[in-house]
Amino acid sequence: MESIAQGVAQRVIDLVVDALDMNALIARIDLNVVLGRVNLNKVVDQIDLNEVLERVDLNQIVDRLDMNKLLAQVDVNQIVSRIDVEALVKNTDLGAIMVSSSSNLVTEAVDLGRSHAVSTDDALARWVSRIRRNHTERAEPPELPSVPEEP
Repeated sequence: MESIAQGVAQRVIDLVVDALDMNALIARIDLNVVLGRVNLNKVVDQIDLNEVLERVDLNQIVDRLDMNKLLAQVDVNQIVSRIDVEALVKNTDLGAIMVSSSSNLVTEAVDLGRSHAVSTDDALARWVSRIRRNHTERAEPPELPSVPEEP
């Protein structure tokens, strides 16, 4: 008997729902009253932001940004004024930078000096050869011994 009553009740509910004009019903609802009853903090607490962010295509958002308009609103002077130059200099190992820079400079200077010495040596050899009227080519430097490869 109970199952028959449940079946009848379900059928009556289906008939009533089918007969309702949902657009007319929604038009009669005052959304301000409904939203006034909603606890937004509780709703926000139930949102999984990680899941939301996984579904967001950041490339599509960035492609739509007007970077010139965005950068026009940036006050570079204000950003620079926040930089603590003294702390920056204090935390920078200027000694290492200067040693690295000066060692590179010295290496380049030595290489340049060697290059000029070789050029000068070649020029002197040509002059001596002309003075002695010896037109033979200058001997090549000896080849370096090759190191046998390990098996």
